[in-house]
Amino acid sequence: MRRAVACILWVAFSLATAAQPPVQSDDRAASVPFKITTQYNIPYSEDSDPMQVADMYVPVSAEDQDHAKWPCVIMIHGGAWIAGDKLNDSGHARKLAAAGYVVMVINYRLAPKNKHPSQIDDCVQALRWLADQSDPWNIDIDRIGVYGYSAGGHLALLLATNPKEDLPRIKACVAGGAPCDFSLIPSESRVLSAFLGGSREELPEVYLEASPIEHISKDDPPIFVFHGEGDQLVPIKYAHRLQQKLIESNVPHEFLSIPKKSHIMAFVDRDALDQSIAFFNQHLHDSQADVGTADARSIGSPTARP
Repeated sequence: MRRAVACILWVAFSLATAAQPPVQSDDRAASVPFKITTQYNIPYSEDSDPMQVADMYVPVSAEDQDHAKWPCVIMIHGGAWIAGDKLNDSGHARKLAAAGYVVMVINYRLAPKNKHPSQIDDCVQALRWLADQSDPWNIDIDRIGVYGYSAGGHLALLLATNPKEDLPRIKACVAGGAPCDFSLIPSESRVLSAFLGGSREELPEVYLEASPIEHISKDDPPIFVFHGEGDQLVPIKYAHRLQQKLIESNVPHEFLSIPKKSHIMAFVDRDALDQSIAFFNQHLHDSQADVGTADARSIGSPTARP
């Protein structure tokens, strides 16, 4: 039953994303100087699991083919950790790449076959691959961000708040519609058992370790949180709990509450995506001149709306 619900949500995500006007990689508007090249299904792990692949969206400047190294964003899809696909984020990835970012959109191993921490392990491996391949892809490893929505937002937060000594640090994180505090799940509920292996009553330490809110500290990168006020799947109380923890920990952050929007409609909300790009511009670009797009410059800084 849980898998059926997740698959339904995945289809809904796909339909909602498909409803957006397509962004053509070879026919950009005049106000956006970066064309986009794409490469699909690139393995990022030596394990050769078919799910451990990524699509790369790369900006190309017609005016400057020898552009300095690009900032990069790892993009992580949603789907309740048991469904979903990187193609669902293709519209978001294209718009972000057009604003001057290399975007690595990843697939990852799914539950219930692969339980936590397989998903976050794959995100870490994707970051490791970026560090190893930064020169061929012309990526500045000192300017890496992460973007995720729903289960992807959960994984983005875990990646940003658990730095590894041998890997580049995430410099900016965008998390939308993210379940971030599993203490809100009733202790006897098995709603996350496919992902975490049992109920919170059975596996309290696993639920604690898998909750991004438990890893928030003053050393974390800036975080942009957005959430639909009408979200019934992941209620906005999750975002409010996260916001409060960020305030208590003195973590630089922005918070966007989207009136009336459901879980799916917040994902495709254009203002949320524009403000996400503006947030990355603020924290990953050395200067506005480096952004190179009129559209990106016009967005401005995100507005915190509690």
